[in-house]
Amino acid sequence: MQKRRILTAITASILAVSLAGCSSSSTTTKKDAATSAPPKQYSIKIFTSRVQPNPESEAIKQLEGKLGQKLEIMSVPDANYAEKLNLYYASNDMPDVFDASSNEEIRKNGTAKFTEDELKKYMPLSYAAALKQYQDFGIEKQKVFDRFSVDGKLASFSMGGKELTYPYGLVVRQDLLEEFGLPMPKTLEDWETFLKAYKQKYPNKYPLSARGKDLIRQSFYAFIAAFGTSYDTWQMKDGKIVYGPMMPEMRDALELLARWYKAGYINPEWITMDNAAFNNDWINGNTVISQFNRLDTVIKAPYTPGSPYDLLSGKNAKAKFEWVPFPKWKDSVKPAVNTYEGITNIGVSFGKQLEKDPDKLHAAMGVVDKIMSDKDSFMLRSYGVLGKTYDLVDNIPVVKKELNNTDGNVKEGFAWLFKGAPGSNWDLVKSTKTPYYLDNLKKYAEDASGQYSKANTEWAFSRVNGPLISPSGENLDAKGKAKTEEWGLMFASVIVGSKSLADFDKFIESWKKEWGNDATEAANRLYLKQWQK
Repeated sequence: MQKRRILTAITASILAVSLAGCSSSSTTTKKDAATSAPPKQYSIKIFTSRVQPNPESEAIKQLEGKLGQKLEIMSVPDANYAEKLNLYYASNDMPDVFDASSNEEIRKNGTAKFTEDELKKYMPLSYAAALKQYQDFGIEKQKVFDRFSVDGKLASFSMGGKELTYPYGLVVRQDLLEEFGLPMPKTLEDWETFLKAYKQKYPNKYPLSARGKDLIRQSFYAFIAAFGTSYDTWQMKDGKIVYGPMMPEMRDALELLARWYKAGYINPEWITMDNAAFNNDWINGNTVISQFNRLDTVIKAPYTPGSPYDLLSGKNAKAKFEWVPFPKWKDSVKPAVNTYEGITNIGVSFGKQLEKDPDKLHAAMGVVDKIMSDKDSFMLRSYGVLGKTYDLVDNIPVVKKELNNTDGNVKEGFAWLFKGAPGSNWDLVKSTKTPYYLDNLKKYAEDASGQYSKANTEWAFSRVNGPLISPSGENLDAKGKAKTEEWGLMFASVIVGSKSLADFDKFIESWKKEWGNDATEAANRLYLKQWQK
């Protein structure tokens, strides 16, 4: 009996310990449940440009559901972005997500700083894409991170934009070349022969025009590029960085364009043309070349309904189009095509106030990550709701025709977030491209023998990612902005003959003294700091 009592006591003791263990386990489970509770929902303020999406649209509502966060999207026109960002900064009321590339002071003092470990944890998809794309660009990760860091921490992040490194292609009227018995033009001399033949056949028409009203400095960029210079970018020449508008070759380009204008090859209305007028000149069959064509532009029948190629072919059934190489000036000079580096100065930043609320900072980082690198979220932001705003045709998204415009984008809440994006996830973007585009990309750009390949166009270096700061600390970007606008007017005046090349020479000499010499020194210093191994 005594033995039985002892065993009973032992059993009771074990049971008590077991129950105590269960009680402890129960407490831990509750604690774990609290830890794994759904993350707190915030209202994430995203400052962007161009499209202001309807917050009540189905696309935005579905996107918020995917993200688990409320979105407050604030948009302004591109031209007002920097000014509005400055106002936010001055009033100490920064957005949660924005692009600080236009203002170094804001990047330093108006952004939340974060570590690479935080980036890896809270933006894992974009971080992985960045590492892959840095490797594709041939850029060391640390070099990129150093450019976007302040006091050892990241102030912005960019995974780059591979699509931006491919140039806008040129399309020529192949039927006119055949009509005149001329080969595909390759040199400036070939082009002059073509323009002369056109003018002789159609004396009341002008084979060249441009979007001069808003883009004076970009006008005739393909022919300027032939001289190894460009309207607003830096070029590598003889081992140093030089500013395109100030290069001696720019004078040669202007001399050619002025001569062509005098010969009647350039439409005298070019300086007042906006995008619509420029397109109409092409649609009406008045010009022989179309600039600024992406490689997904359909230039063979069946054309994209309503496109300039569709409309022109409707007026002229004989019209034929073909991609044409960028013109060459000399064999020793490669065209300075105005495209971008893989990594520009643009990236995503987060408001300084989020340093006081790390959970919200991490939530904002997660929002940006998914919008740019998660397929479902990316599609909602880019194309909207499947079946409502776009359809899949051969597994490729096609926006419904009636919504493929700004009004449709705004109403249905898609195709936004131009600013404040950390570049683009190229693998994801590429998955939405048509076979036609991918074939063109491979043939004309990715293949080394392609006429728009890196080997055949000099876009390997075209930007210095500023700001340019003088040794005394002066922001030279701000100082040079007004003078750059003056240069645009001088550029146009020389072409139309109201100013001479001698006037241009005097302007450049003055510009160099006021800004150019200091800016060139700063550009070379900055370039070496950013990229020298």
